[in-house]
Amino acid sequence: MNPPKGEHYPAAADDLRSPCPVLNSLANSGYIARDGRNITAAELKSAIQYVGLGIDVASALVSRVFQVHSDDDKGPPGSSKAGLRDPGQVNKDGVPVLNLDQVGRPHALEHDVSITRQDRELGDCIHLDPDLYEHFVQAAKEDRYRSKDLGSYRKTRYEEQKQANPHLQFGKFEHYIGCAEASALRCVFGKGVTKGIPEAYVRAVFGEERLPYNEGWTPRKFKAYFPELIPVLLLISHYAWPF
Repeated sequence: MNPPKGEHYPAAADDLRSPCPVLNSLANSGYIARDGRNITAAELKSAIQYVGLGIDVASALVSRVFQVHSDDDKGPPGSSKAGLRDPGQVNKDGVPVLNLDQVGRPHALEHDVSITRQDRELGDCIHLDPDLYEHFVQAAKEDRYRSKDLGSYRKTRYEEQKQANPHLQFGKFEHYIGCAEASALRCVFGKGVTKGIPEAYVRAVFGEERLPYNEGWTPRKFKAYFPELIPVLLLISHYAWPF
């Protein structure tokens, strides 16, 4: 069975998925490999641009995560802590590839204080936590999530996990990663500058890991480049700042 690209099919039991609901939604719609395996840099970059981010953002992100992972800052040339691939991880044609579950790799970009995933120390950091998801849905203001709402909710999550996780690993680096994720959501799924992200879109993407076509979303005609993304990130960071 090979459904057409853009048609939603939930992940099968043996498909690989990531902690990121947007990447999972792209896989469930066939914009990257539906089984979550052997995704090339070109495929991932194309999918990120399709969903609404600019080529500058897509290129920077993909070039970083396609590096070989090293827990050591002084790892081999071409490796980095933010890299996600294993050494020699290529497809049958010798092209470097990545599996979706590697997005949750420890000590890379996956971090504590997720919006809808548990801290690694406390449980499943890859799959949706139903209770955290319900709390996030209830955090909508007037059925929307504006930048202030996203930032304030990130700060709430930090306070919750600070109490719940005695081994919390969350510093300024993780803070800015989390705010960057929220700013990408805001720019990709937000309806203009002031209207925010509709709650219905969040229910589709986070709750069902489905691109919210049925709710009225369409990919942006004009993509979100760094000059748009960075001010949104800084605004979210202002409301989320816990230090």
